Amino acid sequence: MKNVWRKTAERPLWTFVASWLGIFILSGSWAVATPMGGSPDEPAHIIKAAAVAHGQLLGEPTSKPAELRVTVPTDVATAATWPCYAFDPTRTAACVVDAVTDASGLSKATTSAGLYNPVYYALVGWPSLLAESPKVAVLGMRLVSALISSFFLAVALTVLLQFRRPFMASATFVAAATPMVFFLNSAVNPNSLEITAGAALLTLLLWVTIGPRPDEHLRMALVLIGVSGALLFNARGISPVWVALIAAAVLIATPGARLAALFRRWEIWACLAVLLAGVGFALAWVLSSGTLNNMGNFPGAGATTPTQAFILMLLDRSFDPGLIGVFGWLDTWSPAFTYVLWSALGAGVGIVALTMIRGRLLVAYIVMALGLFIGPPLIQALSVENSGYIWQGRYTLVAYVCFILLSGVGMMLAPRSHAITATRPVAVTLFWAFGALVAIGQVWALAVTIKRYAVGVNGTWTSLLLNPQWHPPVGVLPWLALALLGQGLILAVLYAALNTGAHRETESVELASAVRS
Repeated sequence: MKNVWRKTAERPLWTFVASWLGIFILSGSWAVATPMGGSPDEPAHIIKAAAVAHGQLLGEPTSKPAELRVTVPTDVATAATWPCYAFDPTRTAACVVDAVTDASGLSKATTSAGLYNPVYYALVGWPSLLAESPKVAVLGMRLVSALISSFFLAVALTVLLQFRRPFMASATFVAAATPMVFFLNSAVNPNSLEITAGAALLTLLLWVTIGPRPDEHLRMALVLIGVSGALLFNARGISPVWVALIAAAVLIATPGARLAALFRRWEIWACLAVLLAGVGFALAWVLSSGTLNNMGNFPGAGATTPTQAFILMLLDRSFDPGLIGVFGWLDTWSPAFTYVLWSALGAGVGIVALTMIRGRLLVAYIVMALGLFIGPPLIQALSVENSGYIWQGRYTLVAYVCFILLSGVGMMLAPRSHAITATRPVAVTLFWAFGALVAIGQVWALAVTIKRYAVGVNGTWTSLLLNPQWHPPVGVLPWLALALLGQGLILAVLYAALNTGAHRETESVELASAVRS
């Protein structure tokens, strides 16, 4: 077993596979343990995914510009009625049993996601073509979405570990991978693809441009950059904004000589061609569908000025709890412990990075921070007159995750990182102390969410175990145990890197000095 973990740490492919499995198991636990339609707007996304799978990329217009009428399997067409428990945390999900029915044939249904880019939905909607019941179809969509999102998150983790600072890489990843990330991974929602593809794109670009051995596995990295970038462009209507932010930060951080060397390689131009194809399709869809001009009508529309919206977002919503965990239909709060833990982890990584990094990376850090804190208020200000206050914390997660990842890479490349590296016994002690807290936080967040659906937010833990009004397939405890297994596997991968990599941290001080200057 010891040799297995050593091989896992020493071989990027093994690291990736083990990481992908652990992340998918944790995300899949959320997918199975969440009732039908149990995430924000999931019924609309389910209907959109089923429509795209059946060949209908758009649909027929309705009296509401943001909604389209599509033709989908009859048992999926009723998805809007499934979240009968939404917005009332005291009501259990027992009513879902009556709302979900098996039926054959096709029916008309409306979806507020009708105008959205179809790429994500084409990737996850195909189980609706095979399943004989809506429960199997939705679970299939969720698991496919979780598998894809877990893939990109595993890519990000694997790249982080190649910087040969396993303790810093571990702290960076667990700070970025909040419970909300895994919750969204489990849902039929393009948010998950946006967040995880953004994480993969940023880490891969940083590796290729300023990594300690940037030409190692270059072609594979460029393939993944092309795929993650093209998918990120097409994840959501505003996703190109996050691509631009990532690109700006990476270009700023990269020395001119390295950029010149890269652009002399044909592989770079091939990768750029794939990215341009992705952005071309994304822009064509936005312009032809009018997605950004028809986002719906929410509180504040026509009654709030852009300046007021900008100030409110900046002062009141910059640190949205949705970055860490607000589950269900934004009616189920994560345990207070998780807010304290991940706030400390995120702030710790960001602040330590600020004290360590210099030069180009510091400028890139500032640009990414501005994107995180100024981007959402600016986007909300530009849309508030037409659509009202539409922004939620989960929309900012891609910027938050990328900020944490950039901070972590900055720490690992900083010349001073050699001076503050902890001795192995101290590093191992800290690793398992924080690892245990992270595992508790991830499983506790899932447990609280299951409890809310099983017995209501005011129900007791005893009634959850002995007399739940609703429960996921085969009960509650198996999915909590599986979530713990998934998080445990992630920690095992990180520990393997820490255990076998302590004697071979090979960052280039010369490169770090070049980046600093």
